[in-house]
Amino acid sequence: MNDAYGIFTTDGEAVAGTLHDEYALHLAERLDESTASLYISTKNGVFLLGTAVNVQKKGRRPDTFIYLEKVGWNRELPPKIDLAYIHAFYSRVEQRLTEIEYVVRDLASDSEFFDERQKRVITGLMSSAAANYSVGRMLLGKEVVCVSGNLSMSVDFVVSVTEKIHSFLSPGFTIVVAKRTFRDADLLVTEKYSGKVHINLDTERTDGSKWEEIYQDVGIFAQNSTIRLKLSKEQSRRNLAEQLVSEYKTTKKMLPGRLRLFGEFLNEEDIGTFIAQHGEFSSSAYEPQNKEGLEHPKESDYGKWSINDLDREDLKREYEVHMEQKKKGRVRLLAILGIFVILLAVVVFFFVIQPEFVNPGHNATEMPYITPSATIAPVDESRIITRLNTTPGNSPAGLSGIGSAYEVTVSRPQNVTIALNVDYNPDVLYYLMRYNQSVSSWVPINTTLVISNESATALISDSGIYRIFSLTGKAVLIPVK
Repeated sequence: MNDAYGIFTTDGEAVAGTLHDEYALHLAERLDESTASLYISTKNGVFLLGTAVNVQKKGRRPDTFIYLEKVGWNRELPPKIDLAYIHAFYSRVEQRLTEIEYVVRDLASDSEFFDERQKRVITGLMSSAAANYSVGRMLLGKEVVCVSGNLSMSVDFVVSVTEKIHSFLSPGFTIVVAKRTFRDADLLVTEKYSGKVHINLDTERTDGSKWEEIYQDVGIFAQNSTIRLKLSKEQSRRNLAEQLVSEYKTTKKMLPGRLRLFGEFLNEEDIGTFIAQHGEFSSSAYEPQNKEGLEHPKESDYGKWSINDLDREDLKREYEVHMEQKKKGRVRLLAILGIFVILLAVVVFFFVIQPEFVNPGHNATEMPYITPSATIAPVDESRIITRLNTTPGNSPAGLSGIGSAYEVTVSRPQNVTIALNVDYNPDVLYYLMRYNQSVSSWVPINTTLVISNESATALISDSGIYRIFSLTGKAVLIPVK
């Protein structure tokens, strides 16, 4: 076993631990965006645990850290993942944060969770139809979305499902409990969800879909000790689903009518069709390390579901070339946009700006609302607002970035409201800053900020990259030009 952990700020900066690679930083940002209370992943042959935690250091303001823990290589998994194992994980979180002089206030989405953990809350869903329904869907390659406002119940439920599919985790599953949506999770429990919800844990009810009974039966069938033994060695999600369907049809010895119904189920649910997940990428530190002696696949093997290490290497190289070309294109675009912004700023300064524009409260322009995870389609063509996945440059000395950076393109001065998830402190100074590409630094904007726990509103006159910063110490600001 090869264990490592990392503690990160919400800006993706490493605070402690040995995890510093790009994948870990990217994942930490995603866990912060979704306010994840528990993250379990077995993809790429590595077992990952993670959580977002509210912390505070003596004499400092409260903050949120992301904790990640990596265990094992080449599909080594803990012998058992149960509530005791998860309790031990949270204990390590507290211990390692204590070692760097931080006190854990609570999980980022529940102020009472750590206290409730001592009660070992077990819900009636552990052996319910909902758990078996989830097992059946996941093993057949379908996602499961649950909603619940009770964090203890949510964690207990996903741990119960994880226990049930433990023998089948090697092909790679992602299981998440989060306050907000987490893309590409195989099992997601969240407080609210705008799409299809399969299970409501608060009412202990499933969605009552047409094929629910078959999913439940497949889930129960997969937990049979003989079936577990036969399928536990499968290393591909597709092979796992295909073998499970084959064993189910053979063992059940279904009558013609039932067999025909099962065929309709496979066809309508598209069982066996797996679509590549978006937003996921592999780092060499998260792949099996035995890559020597690669062999080219035979021509007869092309088109099969399984791919070898050579294919993965080719895909990785293609991905790196693609990202490099994308980066160069973005630099060119930013250069052109910078020139345009400078010209536009001159025109706006001399011909458009009036005294009343200085106060955001005097501007009756409709305010677009920026969510923390998506590009918002503008009401008209006078502005384009895009959240950046990567924040450019470093934070100015003495300042701490709040939330994400946004690329804002405006055709005229107008108010912009940015969604925030912070505890607003009126005693702390907050700044709206714009990224100056020519000197690669953040420059404060001379505007009035109206800020609360939920949002910050400011008048933006020029297009550019903007971000909110708070004063954390003695800051040296670049004067507004």
